[in-house]
Order: sequence, then structure tokens, then C-alpha cells
Amino acid sequence: MHSVGDNSSDTQERLYKMLEKLQTLARDIPPKFQQRLPYDLLSSLAHVLLNNTVFEIVQELAELQHMTEKSLHQQRSQMINKHKGEREALLKSQHEELLAAERQGKAHVASRLPRLHKEQLSQLDARQAQEVADIHVRIQQVLDQKVTEQQSTLQQVGVPGFHETDNPMEIKVQMFIMGFIVRIGGIKVPL
Repeated sequence: MHSVGDNSSDTQERLYKMLEKLQTLARDIPPKFQQRLPYDLLSSLAHVLLNNTVFEIVQELAELQHMTEKSLHQQRSQMINKHKGEREALLKSQHEELLAAERQGKAHVASRLPRLHKEQLSQLDARQAQEVADIHVRIQQVLDQKVTEQQSTLQQVGVPGFHETDNPMEIKVQMFIMGFIVRIGGIKVPL
């Protein structure tokens, strides 16, 4: 039969082991980031990780991010394929137009078509380039929003080091902390 004291020493031992794992992981990251992971933060993180809730939350966040990234990739791929189809259709139409002019003996029309076709192709390329740029901006906004949601969620459940920020250095530190949680928890991150 275990007494309360045994349970307390058991928890203390788990805490020390967790802290040791975190310190080992922290030693493997670049020194400029190690400075941002002081003992107090790692100790607080070890306490939080004694409860499996954080591991479950991180697993769910990883799955949600994977689904979002997959959807965004599909949207971009569909647009790129649509662009290829539009370009091929325009080139085919231009070729047929040129052949028709030549067949009808309209040399003066046929001689002006290459310049007109080049202009049409240039306009298509410009429109498509703008659409690609627009979707890239939208993808970045969606991913930035995901990061903010993850930061907020992890802050709400008390994971040290997490708060909403767009500071690249702080985000990188948060990524290292997230990596520690994934590795310690044996979390399967979708590829």
C-alpha cells in the first residue's frame, strides 16, 4: 500500500527526470536560443508536462495544422493546374487563329497576329502571376493565424514560454519548446 509520501516522492522523481530530459534537449539547440530557456522556464515546463493534457493538446494542434497545410497546398495546386490549362488553351487558340488566317490567304492579318498573341500571353502571365502572389499572401495569413491560435491555446493551458507574438526570435523559441514536447511525448507529427 502506497502512502501519500510515496506518491509525492514518485511525482518528485518524475519531475526531476522530466527536467533532466528538457535540459538535455535544450543543450542541443543553438546557444542564442539556450539563453532564452532559463532553468526556471524549463522547470515550469517540466511541471506542466507531468500531466498528459499538454501532450494531447499538442497532438491535436499538430493534426489541425497538418490538415490546414494540406488544404492550402491543394488549393494552390488546383490554381497552378488551372493556370496551365488556361495557358495551353490560349496557345492552342492562337495557333488555330494563325493557321486559319494563313489558310484564308490573309497574310496581312497573319503577320500582325504574333505581336497580338505575344501581348495576350503577356497579359495572361501577368494575371496568373498576380493570382499566385495573392494566394501566397493568403496562405501566409492563414498560417500566421494558426500560429497565433496555437500560441493562445498553449498559453491558456499554462505552457511556459507561450504567448501571442509575431517576434521571430520568440516564435523560434516557442518552436523549440514545442519540439521538446513532441519529442518527450512521442507525439506523431503528420508529414
